[in-house]
Amino acid sequence: MILLLLLIPLLSWAQDFSEKSFTSGARSSYFTESGKADNTFLYYIPEYASETFGETLGIRKKLKVRVLDYTSSDERLIIDPLDASVEFFTNNNSFQIGFLRYRFSETFGLQLLDVANPRDYSEFIFNDLSWSKRSVFGINDTFKWNKLQIQFMLTLWPNGDRLPYQHSAFDPTPEQVQYQGGEVERPWFKDLEYGTRLQYLFENGLDFSFLYYHHFSRPTFQTIRSTDLTSFKAESTHHLVDSFGTSASYVLEDWVIRGDALFTLDDLVQKDLINYDKKNHFQVLAGVDRTFNDFLFGVQGQADFTSERHFFGIRSEYTGHAWWKPQVMFFRNLSYDDSWIQLKSAFEFSDWKFSLTYDNMHGQKNENQLFGFFRNQDRFLLDVNFTY
Repeated sequence: MILLLLLIPLLSWAQDFSEKSFTSGARSSYFTESGKADNTFLYYIPEYASETFGETLGIRKKLKVRVLDYTSSDERLIIDPLDASVEFFTNNNSFQIGFLRYRFSETFGLQLLDVANPRDYSEFIFNDLSWSKRSVFGINDTFKWNKLQIQFMLTLWPNGDRLPYQHSAFDPTPEQVQYQGGEVERPWFKDLEYGTRLQYLFENGLDFSFLYYHHFSRPTFQTIRSTDLTSFKAESTHHLVDSFGTSASYVLEDWVIRGDALFTLDDLVQKDLINYDKKNHFQVLAGVDRTFNDFLFGVQGQADFTSERHFFGIRSEYTGHAWWKPQVMFFRNLSYDDSWIQLKSAFEFSDWKFSLTYDNMHGQKNENQLFGFFRNQDRFLLDVNFTY
């Protein structure tokens, strides 16, 4: 209902929209171990945006909705408002209300500080936040004084993670456990999420920020409960935590040095696909990126001092052609034989986009490793879309 109410003024301004587009596409995963395709769906993304400027006040209107229509399962049609908001701004202040997605991390593979939004975990291998990040309904108010920026966020509807549906390739539960998957329901105007972020740009180019956020623990885990002597039921966790984080980045000509740190009180920390511990959770990440004439290259180290999983990662992308961008990303556990390599080729011809991604997982199924739980889920991901 709130989405519809928000659409009315947006549509009434449709004649003033400076940008509009409609994307239609399809995605499907082919798993090499089983020889089957899964998680296949059609998607549609209408998008509108405009800006109106007055003497002292500007208005920015955005409408971007993603509709997912699954063909490989009985999962219902999903309407996901990616960004449906109205923003009022001056030189020193911005007030935004609607369905919002925040971005606090500039890293690849795992974005430690992006704790304000739930995610789509229907596929474990999801480093592309343009797909996995789900919006929340709330208010975002940002103040600017010279090089200092203070942001206040209040989420009135936290939305919920979307979990792998039952019997899909990434279903985390054993066969004998009752489990549904899909969207985790969160009520409106209850268990509000909120936080603040301070960001300062120093004269030497150092960009430093501090984040506090009160939010649901993510990802959503499953608690297994006995319903009788022979059957069990999986129930999604409903656990609020407090997170404190910092990020820093420094640009030096073609080099970018960056780092994140996140400390979460009383968090749910993953042990395996089902089990978790409740602990204080401390994670850090540091990386260096280099821009060359025809390609980008990044090196990154990530340490989770609570789960004791530490990874080294690299990413490279060739940028010499406008129509073709091959990429490679690799993560490896520093202490165990636990790794993930992703190869991707993205093509763009006029209004058409096509991408083919191969994900290879390796490792053992124990608490010290992460990717080994999905070592039988090596896959090819196909995505093709047309925008007009």
